[in-house]
Amino acid sequence: MDIFYYWQKLEQNLKNNQVGYFGSNNTRVIQLAERLPKRIWVFKTPKGMKGSIQLVGSLLVSDAPCVAVATDYPNVIYYDPFSPESVMFTDSGTQERIHEVSAYFQYRFHSAFSANFNGDAGVQAMESDVVRGFEALVSDWGTCQMLERVKDRWKVQPINPFAKQST
Repeated sequence: MDIFYYWQKLEQNLKNNQVGYFGSNNTRVIQLAERLPKRIWVFKTPKGMKGSIQLVGSLLVSDAPCVAVATDYPNVIYYDPFSPESVMFTDSGTQERIHEVSAYFQYRFHSAFSANFNGDAGVQAMESDVVRGFEALVSDWGTCQMLERVKDRWKVQPINPFAKQST
């Protein structure tokens, strides 16, 4: 099982070096984390394309924070921004790719689309059959390591002083 996460503040968070966690006021995030997901698949609505979604990234879930986290959210799920498995998709913004991703999920998460991904609708469980099909769909898409998209990535440092430093 993986998690479908609609990241509303993607650009703002990357610009402000706010990485390593997703926070929420509702408990849906914690309920999904208890199912031991492997990854969080991150999506957003492309500008001017309401009703469509764009795949943004695939982030490796972590049991504990990898970076210092200062948040007021009561419910948090962590991911490892340093892992080579935490990637951002570099060519997912084309019309063709947006259409592929939107078509793949509109049937499976119809209620999320109709609710514009607000609240619980923005966080969904992706069961293994959906994950396998989706992995096949995006297997040849271009990626970069997640921290390459962070404005001041050198400021993002691991909690563990013996961990590999970001470059």
